[in-house]
Amino acid sequence: MIRNRAKARLKAGEAVVGAWLGIPSVVSARFMAQLPFDYLTVDMEHQPIDIETASAMFGVIAAAGITPLARVPWNTPENIKRVLDCGAYGIVVPMVNTREEAELAVQAAKYPPEGFRSVGGALHAMN
Repeated sequence: MIRNRAKARLKAGEAVVGAWLGIPSVVSARFMAQLPFDYLTVDMEHQPIDIETASAMFGVIAAAGITPLARVPWNTPENIKRVLDCGAYGIVVPMVNTREEAELAVQAAKYPPEGFRSVGGALHAMN
């Protein structure tokens, strides 16, 4: 299994340091992944980063040993499962204001019986 550097450090009680990527560029993500960050978050909410570009960005970030995260555009199962299937190790979900909205995000990210995420896609199999 691929190591989630940020999660491992958090479990060990250590601080993690990361940055946000707002430029829709695999080259930019590759450069940033060479810096000593624990995670890099691809901002798909407020930046013009589509799922195909984000997927390639997740790949170069993970290949460098950094944890790739995605800030999804909205709290919907479609947004959450797509970024996870395309290589994000975790998500940042905007506009979560109630317990019910938080529970929906968690359920969309987890497989049954804890959630309702489905399995599929070639990128998911590689990750």
